Amino acid sequence: MSAMKDEITISELANLMQVSVHQIRYFEEKGVLQPAYTGDNQYRMYGIDEVYRLAHILLLRKMGLSVQVIKECLSHLTAEQITPLFRQALTDTEAEIRKLQETKRFIEKLLEEKEYISQTEEGAYALVQRDEVPLSLWFELQAPASLSAQELVQNSNNSSNVPNLFEADIHYVYSDSGIVGMYTREEEVLSDLMLPAGSYVSRTLWVQNEEQLTANIQDFYAYAEEMGYICSGPLIMVEKSYLSLFTPEQLYYELLSHVSNPEVVNL
Repeated sequence: MSAMKDEITISELANLMQVSVHQIRYFEEKGVLQPAYTGDNQYRMYGIDEVYRLAHILLLRKMGLSVQVIKECLSHLTAEQITPLFRQALTDTEAEIRKLQETKRFIEKLLEEKEYISQTEEGAYALVQRDEVPLSLWFELQAPASLSAQELVQNSNNSSNVPNLFEADIHYVYSDSGIVGMYTREEEVLSDLMLPAGSYVSRTLWVQNEEQLTANIQDFYAYAEEMGYICSGPLIMVEKSYLSLFTPEQLYYELLSHVSNPEVVNL
């Protein structure tokens, strides 16, 4: 019976540490991990020291450190020199957690919005109660508003207030002067425009092109006039482009206008 060897092969090491053989060879190429010896059969053999060294390499990689920095950590850096690297790794990890939390909130919002619109009849008019909404101005367009990719680029370059475009609710605010302001919701105290709390006539719709959108806006004005509503503020069009994840060929909009006499209905 042959004596049990103390060393293990590269494939055994890979299985033990739950990494690929390719990854171990990559660490070898970069000079951070070497086998204990190479046998006559050219098999790389690894002992307990190499197991611990690979464990340290994987922990440092998990913290986001580069292979070059890992090589320095394992060769000549002191504890005092390594500690700031770990503190930075903690800062980077906390930032990544915040990004993941933002992604989680967006997915929750997406599913909540989808549930809401699935319960709302498309194209139907309704009177809804809304809390006040603070808005921050991004840029302005001349009516009729027809957004182009070039305008997005131009106004993104010229503004410090660029929203996370396709996750945000974009509010188009139509003024009597023919200017359409592009706004996003502002959570801070200061805002460029405050939509008041109260009753709003609302219509939700899916559209495929500008012609459909223009026709729906005209119908919206006609409906408010027919019902005798006094619209005390500008027309607001809320674009929720992220909902097109469910219907790639259509964009979702909600038309809104603040009504000062919601009890008046002409039949």
